[in-house]
Amino acid sequence: MARTSTILMTLLGLLGTAGCISPLEIFSDDFLRAFGAVPSAASLPGEAPSLVIGVQNDTGRVIEYQLSFRNSAGEIDVRSGALPATGDGVVVSTAQFCPVTEVTLGDVSNLSATGAVVRLGTGLATDPFVQVEPFGILLQEGVQFSCGDRITFRVATSSATPSGYRVFATIERPGS
Repeated sequence: MARTSTILMTLLGLLGTAGCISPLEIFSDDFLRAFGAVPSAASLPGEAPSLVIGVQNDTGRVIEYQLSFRNSAGEIDVRSGALPATGDGVVVSTAQFCPVTEVTLGDVSNLSATGAVVRLGTGLATDPFVQVEPFGILLQEGVQFSCGDRITFRVATSSATPSGYRVFATIERPGS
């Protein structure tokens, strides 16, 4: 395979010096990728069949979160973690191969479940916490988002909720 790749690269080099046309315009990307002449990784979001899902901490305190999403086979995947209180909108993201049919901050099977807690004190696991009101919305593929989009759930302070915190969702489309 290395010898074939070397021959292909030599041929492309000769074609490139022979005229006005780029040698990469002659062959398809799939053909060139098979020989290792072009990178096979796509950038996210947009080109790869993935959905980028993230959580952003805008509270000024440590938060713990739970993301859940469902694939086309009905299988549920749950991701959880903690984000520090840096005050500059710390984001953690995961890329999930499509199809992802449903996603929420919380539990896709129980929209009244809490998806985030805000740790008081120094943010240790033993510190008291406040449960953020459930996001309560099931984002669905083809309705709110499409493959290639970026969904960010932002936990922020709010005077409109009893807990003093609220979850917002932002959906970014490729190229926007």
